[in-house]
Amino acid sequence: MDILILLLGILVIVKGSDFLVDGSVGLAKYLKIPTLIIGLTIVAIATGVPEIAISISSSLKGSNELLLGNLLGSNMFNILFILGLIAIIKPLKVKREIVIKNYLFALLSCLVLLIIALDNYLNDNTLNIITRSEGALLLCFAAVFTYSLILSALESKNLQKEKGEFHYKDIIKIILGILMVGVSADVIVTSTINISKMFSISEGVIGLSIVAIGTNLPELVTSIVAIKKNEFDMTIGNLVGTNIYNIFLILGLAGVIRPILIDANSFYDIIILGIVSMLVYIFIQHKKDINKIEGIIMILLYLVYMFYVVMR
Repeated sequence: MDILILLLGILVIVKGSDFLVDGSVGLAKYLKIPTLIIGLTIVAIATGVPEIAISISSSLKGSNELLLGNLLGSNMFNILFILGLIAIIKPLKVKREIVIKNYLFALLSCLVLLIIALDNYLNDNTLNIITRSEGALLLCFAAVFTYSLILSALESKNLQKEKGEFHYKDIIKIILGILMVGVSADVIVTSTINISKMFSISEGVIGLSIVAIGTNLPELVTSIVAIKKNEFDMTIGNLVGTNIYNIFLILGLAGVIRPILIDANSFYDIIILGIVSMLVYIFIQHKKDINKIEGIIMILLYLVYMFYVVMR
């Protein structure tokens, strides 16, 4: 029964996120915000609402493994599977602006998280914990990143010639999406905890696999739809922005709510995330694009990572 409830919760959270994305994009276009900025902010945060809701619920219930597993698993799925799949469908052209500033923020988020994870080892503490002060530090980085995007939006706003139409249905979709995501997130967390106890499976494994993939379906669908419309900026912006906000905003918020214990497996996952993020950066820097061969390599790496997660 819990498995059925988990799957139903994922379906509801995906549909709720779909409403959020549609409403947010419609509102952003009315405000004449460029597609790259929409992808990095509005769409990234909207499609990341499932992670936000699940992380807050996990934090309040003290489910550290599920919290970290969901966020780290989401970033791995975004950077390897979704980006790789999109590159196979159509080679991705990446603008220099994304490489120089925005993707570097993604690398910075991995580095900051690794330093925070190392902090307690360096202090010879028996437990490695993301404290409330470190959570606040992550939120500060999120604020800096958002501020830089606001400046970019203001600079680009005057370049947008056409202004979209305002529709009240966009506001309704946003409100409905938030309600659907909030309720289903609590259901997903509760059923995941029950399943892990029933089958003696780590919450972290479920978070890294089933929950992470399920809650990232909005990013997957949004990216495929965007690439079909040749919205390369929207696609890259959505994935990069989501990964940045997952660490700086969501993990920071969860850390402020309640200190987060980082176990050995999560520590290794942080290192792996940093390595694959750097690998993708090398792919992008090489030719300012990601081709089909590189996309296949990325998906194979994700499958190997999933095998490692299950076997450990």
